[in-house]
Amino acid sequence: MAETMRAQRFYADSKTIAVEDVPIPEPGPGEVLVKVAFCGICHSDLSLINGTFPSQLPVVTQGHEASGTIAKLGPGVTGGWAEGDRVVVAAGKPCMECVNCRRGDVSNCLRIRLMAFAYDGAWAEYTVAQAFGLTRIPDNVPMEQAAILADAVSTPYGAVVRTANVGIGESVGVWGVGGLGTHMIQLARLVGAAPIIAVDIKPAILDRALAVGADYAFDARD
Repeated sequence: MAETMRAQRFYADSKTIAVEDVPIPEPGPGEVLVKVAFCGICHSDLSLINGTFPSQLPVVTQGHEASGTIAKLGPGVTGGWAEGDRVVVAAGKPCMECVNCRRGDVSNCLRIRLMAFAYDGAWAEYTVAQAFGLTRIPDNVPMEQAAILADAVSTPYGAVVRTANVGIGESVGVWGVGGLGTHMIQLARLVGAAPIIAVDIKPAILDRALAVGADYAFDARD
């Protein structure tokens, strides 16, 4: 393996981006090195570039919707992972310092560290990830589709299934049917919600909402 890789770098002081040669990161204990296959572009990536979101680091590699293959195992990796496994990388990692993390409830970390904001992301040839945050990609799922599972699908899944705990026959309203909203409609349909009401301002988006499972689609300006 080469010692360097190509990576996008965002410079907070000038709000500029560049593609540079940087060292390939080394996975630490419980981590893996992932050779990136695909990485999505999330609106939050653009919000960092244009200054809507404050910078957490002076320089960072962006990208947090990544799929790829394990290229190297760090020390002490468990869970049956092996080099060559197809995986989705979690879009964040627990701080391991807050009260919830200290008692082992890492999924409810109070100070979650977001990939591509608090640490380097996956607009690069390789990225490092915690092994316990990986999700295995089934053979029948294309890598380019698996990449967006890390955020655009898992975030609305958590909202529908866990936070809202939507049940069969319960009504759901989705305000703003972008990437997250589109998946939220589909997930609400899968868990049996009815009716599902989509609200947006663009006719094409409202048509798409109906096509993917909304019962009604309303223009927010009406």
